Amino acid sequence: MQPRIEKSIAITLASELVPICAELLMDYMAKRNGWIEIPKEFEQIRKKSNLGDSYVLAYEEENRILSCLMKSLFPGDASNQLKQFDNEFLAVKEQEKLSFVDSYLSEKLGGDLFHLFEKLSNVTDEDRENARKELDTLSEDEKGSILLSTQLFFAYIYAYFYNHIALMVHGQKLTVLVPLALQGDKKAFCKAIQIDRNILTGHPYFCDTYARLQTGENSNFLMDITSYINRPPIQGRIEYPALYMLFAVLDGFKWLDDIKAREILDLYNGMGLNDSHGYIEDENSVIKKRIEYRKKQKIGF
Repeated sequence: MQPRIEKSIAITLASELVPICAELLMDYMAKRNGWIEIPKEFEQIRKKSNLGDSYVLAYEEENRILSCLMKSLFPGDASNQLKQFDNEFLAVKEQEKLSFVDSYLSEKLGGDLFHLFEKLSNVTDEDRENARKELDTLSEDEKGSILLSTQLFFAYIYAYFYNHIALMVHGQKLTVLVPLALQGDKKAFCKAIQIDRNILTGHPYFCDTYARLQTGENSNFLMDITSYINRPPIQGRIEYPALYMLFAVLDGFKWLDDIKAREILDLYNGMGLNDSHGYIEDENSVIKKRIEYRKKQKIGF
């Protein structure tokens, strides 16, 4: 079993990622009846970077997803830069580690992830033209480095988001479901493609299996796959989507059951989610919702 990351880092990363994921989740619930559609601006960047659907290969192993982020933040000599970061982190006093990680991510990303995504979502034609002109002034090596960093960053965002939708809906991440499917688990195969249909086109095993089934090899399995393809990934009503997304992210870091309800409430309030996203009154409410979340994972949303 992989060791979990330190609590302070889990909290920092949650505060960066949950507002983005919660906004996307709420949009799917309100406008698309549970069907997931990534914002067009992100899809354009993904396709223009030639990343395509290959990011789904990261589901084969949990560490691949985080590796995509780290390599996008540390282009070039990633190994030595990561070692330097690790040494600096270990040298920081315990009570200062949270601020250290927060400031480090902000420096690398040019601000927090939420505002970065806001900027990407509101980019204008003029912004695109200016970016193109700036890119044209760079050398081929510099262009290649930027392209690779873009591919890795968006591979991380896509894989991370879908991974935690799977955890929320099925109680298992795609990084669990996909390896099970590769071992022949048909149920895991179906659950995985329900969450991220790009697996059917981006992963050789899933693509080949699906193509072979359409020749009549196993009609029952093909019927099961078709049934899951036709189901929206997020079914049913989630009364507190932002809180549930926070639960899923903390669950992904293996901290959900061990972190105190007061800490979860403080984190929820600190991200500005305790308003239109669903008001949570007190610690008892957090405890009750956490129990409900676990129950929904067992029966499906």
